[in-house]
Amino acid sequence: MDFYLGGMPISQRIGFDARLIGALGIGRYISGLLPPLGQILADRLVVIGHARDAALIRALVGPRPAFTAANAAPYRLAEQITMLARLASMRLALAHFPHYNLPLAYPGRFAVTIHDLFSFEFPEIHSGPVPRWINRALVSGAVSRATAVIAPSHATASAVGKRFPRAAARITVIPEAADSRFTRTPPDDTWQRYYGVRMPYFLYLGQWKAYKNVPLLIDAFRQVVARRPECQLVIVGQDARHPEVPAAAARLPSGSVVFPGRVPDAAVPPLYRQASAVVVPSLAEGFGLPVLEAMASGVPVVCSDIPVLHEVANGVAIFCDASDASAFARGMLDALAMDDPRRDLGIARAHTFSWQAAAEKTVAVYERALATSR
Repeated sequence: MDFYLGGMPISQRIGFDARLIGALGIGRYISGLLPPLGQILADRLVVIGHARDAALIRALVGPRPAFTAANAAPYRLAEQITMLARLASMRLALAHFPHYNLPLAYPGRFAVTIHDLFSFEFPEIHSGPVPRWINRALVSGAVSRATAVIAPSHATASAVGKRFPRAAARITVIPEAADSRFTRTPPDDTWQRYYGVRMPYFLYLGQWKAYKNVPLLIDAFRQVVARRPECQLVIVGQDARHPEVPAAAARLPSGSVVFPGRVPDAAVPPLYRQASAVVVPSLAEGFGLPVLEAMASGVPVVCSDIPVLHEVANGVAIFCDASDASAFARGMLDALAMDDPRRDLGIARAHTFSWQAAAEKTVAVYERALATSR
């Protein structure tokens, strides 16, 4: 029996690679998209994941989609060999890789989500020339061979289209969303007490790579705390490759900067809800999910004045020059006094993004890809 969506039958099995469900950014994308994909595609969907994640994936997709284990570590030679053999044995009509780490020799139809081109734009994020070359080769191979390319924002789609012009016609923009955990519910300070966080505080959640601009954030907070010594800055995450971050924080008053490390998923929504603002000082983003999650939580956003974040938060966020620490300091001080109507505006805008809509658009991409003659 065929399953229909929008009048077009889906009579073939579609594989979804969920091996990176535990990763920071990609994992949020996978865990947000899988539940509605499972509802829409039901037994047409085959989720490919690590055996250790089987229970989590089953909880997300429900009983009907199939699950198959593939334990090949990402970005390793085994991925190119054992994952290729695993995919070949499944005989999928279409595979969806939510990241560019797919077997270069995979011969079947596939869709790939390209979240950014930072391997090209910020080469310093890699530990050396070999990892840089490998990542660029994987991105180039994925984009050039994909039947369909999904980008989370128009800014990312534009960047991909400019670097890979032959792929431009195959790119579809499908925005991400904040999941249902991010709401303006009554606050609970359990996690704040656990991590030694006091109000008022500003929250940063993300990686520490150079383009994330974390040292500038700390410099901005230095100016804030000089005027408002009761404030704290909470920097969630950890990366030993970037000692400049804790070194910059060490120059501020003792206890003013809190490093809780990588926190469990359950701690993230409560940390958002009681923040005076979520601050995103990035030089570039593929989408900017923390901005959307903060808005959904009714929390002010202070972020870089870059096109991709305007796509998410235009008319809501306080936008600042990403090269100007003083501008961020002023934005953070302004956020302390943000009124409820501005917060309500953020909630309303966040509700215009949904994983259900993203899944429906993604399935439409699958339909078009399945209809494409090779």
